[in-house]
Amino acid sequence: MIIAALFISGIGLSAQDMSAVIKAGKKAPAFKLPTPDGKLVSLSDFKDRYLVIDFWASWCPDCRKENPELVKIHAKYAPKGVAFLGVSFDTERDAWLRGIESDSLNWTQVSSLVKWKETQISKDYGVNWIPTFYLINKKGKVIGAYITAESLAAALEKLAY
Repeated sequence: MIIAALFISGIGLSAQDMSAVIKAGKKAPAFKLPTPDGKLVSLSDFKDRYLVIDFWASWCPDCRKENPELVKIHAKYAPKGVAFLGVSFDTERDAWLRGIESDSLNWTQVSSLVKWKETQISKDYGVNWIPTFYLINKKGKVIGAYITAESLAAALEKLAY
C-alpha cells in the first residue's frame, strides 16, 4: 500500500534507483562497446565535446516513451556540438536494430547484447533504472544523471547553448 502510494504520488522509486549513479564532478568510467556494424566506440572518442549517454533498451516501455523527446533534444543540441551515444541493454540484435530505426535514434548506438545487470557499463555507471541519461562535460567528468528527457533538456539548457 505504501509503495503504491509512492508511485501514485509521483515519488516512485526513482530516488532509490538513482542512488548508485555517478555523482557530478566525478570522472566518467571508460568503456569500449560495439556499434551495430562492429566498430568499437569508447568514451575517449568524445573528448573535448559534451556527451549525452542514453542507457535504454527496445523492450523498455519508459525508454520508448522518452525517445521522441530525446530525438527533439538531439535535433536542438547536436548541431551545437553536443554528442549523443545510445547504450542499449538489448540482448537480441534484431530487436535492438528495429528499436533504433522505428524511434529514429540517428546517433551513435552501441550494445554488448548482454543482459542489462550483467554488463560492465551498467555496473560502472550505476544504472539501476532505464532510461538513464548521463551528461558528460568536455573533460570527461559527469555533470549529472537524469531519468527523464525533460530533466536532461533542462541540464543542457544551463550549458548556455
